[in-house]
Amino acid sequence: MLSPILFTAVLSLLSGPSMVEGRSHWFKRDVPVPAPSAPAALIARAASVGSFGSCTKPEISFNTGFDGRTETSFRPINRRSYDRGSALNIATVTKVICDTLTTCGADQTALDNCAKAAAAAKQQPEGTGAQADAFNAVFGLKTNFSAIKAVAPSGGSTSSGNSGSGSSATTTAAASAATTQAASSSSGNLGGASFGSCSVPQIEFAAGFDGRRETSFQPTDKTSYSHGSAQAIDIISQFVCDQLTNSCKANQAAKDLCQTARSAADGKTAKTGAQADAFNAVFGITTNFASVQPIDDQGRPVNL
Repeated sequence: MLSPILFTAVLSLLSGPSMVEGRSHWFKRDVPVPAPSAPAALIARAASVGSFGSCTKPEISFNTGFDGRTETSFRPINRRSYDRGSALNIATVTKVICDTLTTCGADQTALDNCAKAAAAAKQQPEGTGAQADAFNAVFGLKTNFSAIKAVAPSGGSTSSGNSGSGSSATTTAAASAATTQAASSSSGNLGGASFGSCSVPQIEFAAGFDGRRETSFQPTDKTSYSHGSAQAIDIISQFVCDQLTNSCKANQAAKDLCQTARSAADGKTAKTGAQADAFNAVFGITTNFASVQPIDDQGRPVNL
């Protein structure tokens, strides 16, 4: 038999707030646990991106090396849908994209979002990768082109660029690299190669692909060669060459040329833009990704 005093104590305990075991200690069930606050989004994404008709979702990239440039510039990721070369002013590229959506048969939501994306880009520092990030974010695409240092046409970095560690391009070697690459690419001979339903293979190198902090490789035309980014160029080049057989229905000359391009890339320093330049040069395409500073996954420059 429990004594009256002990019985009263037990009854009081049982009738009080129940106890629930936590991970490492006990919590009262009636004490609310605050929910973790959601991180604030830097740029709000449109609720619905819309339908883009016969075109792909708009996306803009930012880097040195486009169309043989030594300076940073903007261009559409998919130039089959949005046929526009590089431009120093992102507004030039966004106008082409938004105008093209009309011919693509895009719906009004897509057209409205393109206008919003163009406006979002204008709110960021002019001539920086943050403008491309802002445009892409409206379509739900996370990129990190703001990590790339803006480089002026003279080859010097601009004051509006991101000055964070690991984001600057090797601009001092950019001019000589462009000259060397132009000379080597002039010997590129397609030799009767036909790529079937696909575009001429081309690989690009930069930080910011797929939200990465580090530099990586990816196919320039992801409509023909639908593959995400990779730190090893072999992953991309093998996929591109496989696509020529499996999907594009390219001829043997094109397949042989692709293997030559793979070997050329392997002959350059791993994880540098020179590998992309070497691959592209085999197809007669002049790029200057060798001027892009390799970055590790912590955002630090890597001297290779």
